[in-house]
Formats: sequence, structure tokens, C-alpha cells
Amino acid sequence: MKTCRLYLIRHAPVKKKEGYVPENNPKAIINSDHLKKLASYIPDNSICYVSPLKRAIQTANELSKYKNFREIIIEKNLREQNFGEWQGKKISLVWEEIRKFKTQHNFSFLCPENCPPKGESFLDQCERVSEFVEHLNFNDHTSLIFISHSGTIRAFLSYFLNLDPNNAIGIEISHLSITSIEVLKKDNIRNKGGKYRLLSVNNQFI
Repeated sequence: MKTCRLYLIRHAPVKKKEGYVPENNPKAIINSDHLKKLASYIPDNSICYVSPLKRAIQTANELSKYKNFREIIIEKNLREQNFGEWQGKKISLVWEEIRKFKTQHNFSFLCPENCPPKGESFLDQCERVSEFVEHLNFNDHTSLIFISHSGTIRAFLSYFLNLDPNNAIGIEISHLSITSIEVLKKDNIRNKGGKYRLLSVNNQFI
């Protein structure tokens, strides 16, 4: 079978301020040894799609020292969920606002439908990620790499596996982990099971 393999990588970690929601666009903490090791698990000469946020771009640039990318493409739809007015705010104050929502989630900060003030919901994020995926051409590639965020990767999984966002939002995605999907190329999609196959989730090599 002819397939295209997708490598979904979460960016390097960021410095957090204890007790506060992270800022919108913090820098990554780059450990060259960790990125060099991670690079050994991804293929050469692939197109690499990267979120426009600093932490993802820094991760991609460091990986490019150890792995040859055919092209690096900055893609706005790969950015993390926008938490709006909550970004940089005390978590204790944010919880007071979250308690006002009618629904709560066992494993996530928010339910998929809940939207922070002047931000976006996970459902919004899933919609833009789905739109991006639907315009990708898998037939001309044997592999594609995506460097983005935990929420973005969960949105990918919701789309690829037809998962309810309420289930997808609870999947653990660690920094510098690889989640891998196999995509059947057009001529091989003949039978049941769809064209996407999950190979690994949250694979950590560091």
C-alpha cells in the first residue's frame, strides 16, 4: 500500500509563571541535546508545517540543525487555542469564571464548547485544523511533519479518528512528543476503515 506518514510534534517546553495562565506567545526553552535526539526519529527531506507562535518556530529551527527539511511552512491554522483575556491572568481568577459555565470536563481546563472572553473554544480550534487538513495533498508525499501545540494535535486526532472533541481534549500530549498517523493515498482507499490509521500517540523519546 502507498501511504503518507504524518509526524505531529509538540513544541519544546516554555517557562511558566507559577499560579498564572501562560502568556499567548512565550519563548521555548531549547535543549539542543533533546532536539538532536528527537531529530533522529523523524525523516529527512520532508515538508515541515509550523505554528506561527515563537515556541514552535524555535523548535523547528533547532530541529533543522539536525534534520534536513525540504521546506518549512508557517501555517496560522496550527496555532494553539486562543485563551483570550485569560492569558497571563491568575489561575485562581480564571477558575472563578470557569465555574460560571454550565458544563465542566474531567480532564481538561475547559469543555470543548466553552470559549474564554475574546478567545476561542476547542471546537473553534478543531474547525480551523479540519479546514487545514482538508486542503493538504497527501498523495505527493511519503511523510509530512507538523510542529505545533497540544491542543492542535488533539484537534488533529479528533479529525483523523472521528473522535468526539470531548474525548479528544483529554488526550495527553507532552512536550517534544511525536504522535504519528498513516494516511492511505487515493488509489489505495478501496475498503472499510477509512484512510487514516493511528500508529502512535504521545511517543516520548527524551
